Amino acid sequence: MCKRWVDAVVAGDAQFGVSPLALSAVVRITTSPRIFKQPDAIGDVLSYCDNLLGQPHCEIVQPGERHWGIFARLCVETGTRGPRATDALFAALAIEHGCTWITYDRDYARFPGLSWQEPSA
Repeated sequence: MCKRWVDAVVAGDAQFGVSPLALSAVVRITTSPRIFKQPDAIGDVLSYCDNLLGQPHCEIVQPGERHWGIFARLCVETGTRGPRATDALFAALAIEHGCTWITYDRDYARFPGLSWQEPSA
C-alpha cells in the first residue's frame, strides 16, 4: 500500500472500501523483522488501520454469498494457484461488490470481469 496515496484518499471525500484481510497483510508486512530492519510498532500500525477504517467515507468490504463462486471461477479460468490465490480472493471481493481494485500490480489484469487501475498520482 502506498502511504502517500492512501493519505490522499483519506483526505478526500470519495467513497472507498477496505478489506480486513488486506489490512491484516499491512500488519503482517509492516511489523515483520524479516522484511524490515526496524519494523513498525504493532500499536502504530493498528492505529493507522483504525484511522483508515474510521473515515466517514470508508466502507468495510467483506465476502458475501457470491464470493466463493466468483473466487473459484477466477481460479479455474486463469489457472490461478498457490500464493496467487490471494490475488484471486481480492479480485473476487472487488467483483462481487462492484468495486474498482486499486493496485500497482498489473497481474490483476488477468482476472476477467475485474475493474482495476493504478493509483492516481
